[in-house]
Amino acid sequence: MFAPPEDTFVRPDDLSDLRDPKVLFARSYLLIRTVVGVVGVLLPFVFIVGEAFFLRAGVHVRGSISAYYHTSMRDIFVGGLCVVGLLLATYMAGQRKRPDWWLSLLAGIAVLGVVFFPTGRPNLAEGAPRCGTTPEPSGCSPVQQQFGETQVATVHFACAAVFILSLAAICFYFAYRERRAGNTGAAKLQRTSGFVIVAAVVWVVVGGLLHWDVGELTPLYIGEVVSVWAFGVSWLTGNRDLWRRVVPVLMRPAAKIA
Repeated sequence: MFAPPEDTFVRPDDLSDLRDPKVLFARSYLLIRTVVGVVGVLLPFVFIVGEAFFLRAGVHVRGSISAYYHTSMRDIFVGGLCVVGLLLATYMAGQRKRPDWWLSLLAGIAVLGVVFFPTGRPNLAEGAPRCGTTPEPSGCSPVQQQFGETQVATVHFACAAVFILSLAAICFYFAYRERRAGNTGAAKLQRTSGFVIVAAVVWVVVGGLLHWDVGELTPLYIGEVVSVWAFGVSWLTGNRDLWRRVVPVLMRPAAKIA
């Protein structure tokens, strides 16, 4: 039976000694997980509020998070997901025998694929020319124009599926680690986050087939937001033991580095 390797890194109890490589490693680990969690939780809000501010047309949502690529929020969409992708791809890179490193690497590469292979332009009229034709239609990215809008969208959805399922797998692995460490409550929360992501994927498929829109919210948009939020909560709550050690440290002067 498969058994993930034991955690070979012991987190120090005292995080004030900045001369200790373990302390620096632990703080870096904490920062990466916090940034990924915060960005994941905030991005859906930023897209909605930012677009309402720039367009001054009230608060509305798109058919999916990916559709914000084709709005005034494109730069934030690309920048935010690139930050998440690069941090995921380099997370725990010093411990490459661990399953969470491989799962995180896969998720990071997949979300970068989501960014660089954008979804198709939304709300196109029937018979409208697609990217890849001449003259070039408006709103096409260079990748879409080079390889065709439908083909690029296919790659996009494949990367999105890999990304979301990888997030669920990471949550389940975190749950396994917490259970092995005797943290029953934390394991339950991580496991719940994983099941929420899986349920969101099922909702996207079933709700999409049956057209279960909730007002302006499509099943795809709801499923994507719920998945990202569940993963963000997973990463933020997984840091609480380190935060308990860091917060008291921040209240007193740190040791000077020689």
